[in-house]
Amino acid sequence: MNIRTITIGVLAVLILAGLAVSVQAAKPGTNFNGPHDTLNIIGKDVDWKGNGEGYDNGNTMFVPDNTSEFNITVWDEGVETVIPGIQIDITQGDEFTVIDGNAFDDGTCAFQLAPGKYNVYIAAKAKPNAYTNIVGWVKANDTYYFDIGDVQVSKSKKAQWTDATDLFYVSAKEEPDAIGMLSPGDDVWVFDYLNNLNTFDSALYPDPSYFWQYDNHGSKLVQIRFYEA
Repeated sequence: MNIRTITIGVLAVLILAGLAVSVQAAKPGTNFNGPHDTLNIIGKDVDWKGNGEGYDNGNTMFVPDNTSEFNITVWDEGVETVIPGIQIDITQGDEFTVIDGNAFDDGTCAFQLAPGKYNVYIAAKAKPNAYTNIVGWVKANDTYYFDIGDVQVSKSKKAQWTDATDLFYVSAKEEPDAIGMLSPGDDVWVFDYLNNLNTFDSALYPDPSYFWQYDNHGSKLVQIRFYEA
C-alpha cells in the first residue's frame, strides 16, 4: 500500500492509504427537509460526569469539547502510531441508534446506521470559531488501517451543511491494493467493502470495522444527517 501524509490540525500523521477524498459544501438547493436520521454530537467540558446514555430516541452522544487529552492508536505496517481525538465506532444493523453515547469513560462512542446507503451532511451548530476534524478509518487487523476521507466542520454566520457522503465510500484511489475488489472509478459503500474484505479472506482480514477519528477543538454541537440514497 502507499504511504502518505495527512495533516490533522497541527499534527502530521503517516498512514497506510491512498489519497483521501475531500468532502465539499452541500450544493445550493439541497433539500434538508426530507425524511432522515439525525446524530447529535454534544461537546461537554472534559470533566463532565453525565451518564451519556443519550436521549431523543437514542440519537445523541456526548464527547469532550476539547479532545487534546485523548488519542487513538493505529498501526502502520505494524508500527504503532498515535493520532488525536476520540473514536466513534460505526456499524450497520436493523435500525438507527446510538449504542454508546459516552466518550468520557474510555475515549470511544458508537452508533448504528439503519439498512441502506445514505447521503450524509454535517454542520456545526454552536460556538463560532470552534472546529472539528473527522476522519473515516477502515480497520481489518493490527496492520491493515487506512483512511477513506476527512472533513473539517466549523460554525460560521451562515448555517452551512457540508456534504460528507464520501466518508462512507471506499475508492480504488484511496486503497489501490484492494485485492481486485475495486476498479478505477469505483466507489463502494464502506459496509459493502467490509463484507467483501471479510469474504475474501476472513483469516487475513478478521472482523473488519469502520470508525471515525473525532478530533474536537471547541465544538459544542455537531449534527449529522443521514438521508437514504
